Amino acid sequence: MHAAGDEEAPPVVVVGEGLNCLGVLRSLERAGLRALAVTSTRHCVVACSRHAEVALVPALEGPELVEGLKALGAGFAVRPVLMLGGDRQVTAVNEARAELEPLYHLGLPAASMVRTLADKALFHAFAEAHGLPVPRTVVVDGAEGLARLDELTPPLVIKPADKAQALSGRVERAACALDRAQARAIAARMVQAAGSLVVQEWIPGADSDLYFGLFACAGDGRVIGLFCGRKLVCSPPAIGNTALCAPAGPAAEDVAELTLRFVAETHYRGIGGLEFKRDCRTGRLLIVEPTVGRTDWQSEVATLNGVNLPVLAALDELGLPPPDDAGEPRPAVAPRAGEAPARAGTWAGATRDVAWRASFTHRRPRGLPRDVRLVDGYFRLDDPLPAAYHYLVDEFARRALRRLARLPRSWRGARRAREGEEASMEHGAPAP
Repeated sequence: MHAAGDEEAPPVVVVGEGLNCLGVLRSLERAGLRALAVTSTRHCVVACSRHAEVALVPALEGPELVEGLKALGAGFAVRPVLMLGGDRQVTAVNEARAELEPLYHLGLPAASMVRTLADKALFHAFAEAHGLPVPRTVVVDGAEGLARLDELTPPLVIKPADKAQALSGRVERAACALDRAQARAIAARMVQAAGSLVVQEWIPGADSDLYFGLFACAGDGRVIGLFCGRKLVCSPPAIGNTALCAPAGPAAEDVAELTLRFVAETHYRGIGGLEFKRDCRTGRLLIVEPTVGRTDWQSEVATLNGVNLPVLAALDELGLPPPDDAGEPRPAVAPRAGEAPARAGTWAGATRDVAWRASFTHRRPRGLPRDVRLVDGYFRLDDPLPAAYHYLVDEFARRALRRLARLPRSWRGARRAREGEEASMEHGAPAP
């Protein structure tokens, strides 16, 4: 393994500005791997980290990102590994493979598989064809497809089939409908912007019934790292991002089994993830959606629990052995006293009972044991500036904008009150 200060070692190029990319930088630093963060601005948490140099590109999507990566890649003597932090980056890189593969180790599934997994409608068809458990679903293509909603039993979850539609702000990421009438109204509005929708029956259960498998696969499809986790808090509830998560505990074996089936069916390569929800009526795990070609929002929880997926993936792409502390393949969860060991072959490090939260504003859940250490996604003593930027700049700016958005209403209210007072004075009546 190359040391961080070895200038001949190719860096791992991390593209993105989100919390998951910050976790990748910190994961790489643990193994002494050099990192180069690619962002569109220095005003972001990733650019504040001391664990990486920063390279700027005009945009983090489309042709501008591709051209920026090509210009950057031409300056390396040895091909670096490219790690992506968002769906837009995955789409851009996947469509420009011929241009980027001579410059970078991409570590992605086949191009057609990336497109299949990134589209919710295509993925649902793939999952059904390969016997992967998914909730009952219909695809609505255009307004003429709204009649298909009658095939499902409410409540329903409505999503754009193409994630790019939500990322661009054209349509919301997801919406819930309690009955068919509400579902038709929501779907009719969303389909105008998105073109194609995926509508699924709601899987009953709490946020804590959400699980995930995070993994890294070698070029030949072997699973070289697997971590099974459980969401405890989502923000906003039910349909939002992971706010607080921990190891999966007793459910890890079921999560690992389904994740390994998914990996085998997709012939996966590189880093990815799979989200599940346990139906509280049947106890069955159903696949909610995959994460393809990039790290998950909460992926640093794997590193904190001993499964450093970015390092395992990077070293495999470079043809280097895993870290000395990786050891032999171990069960996905270290069995507790009285529990049966997890099935052999779920290759991952033993858990260390560390929970992760996206922000300190998310309080420790009552059910989380006191011996489980809770780590903030932004703040670290050895890398404090990302937290300072997030909490003191980003959050302050968001609050200020929300207050400014409310000011016009306040001004209108004050103006109406003044006008009413003036009118009352003019007619000799008391002000209301």
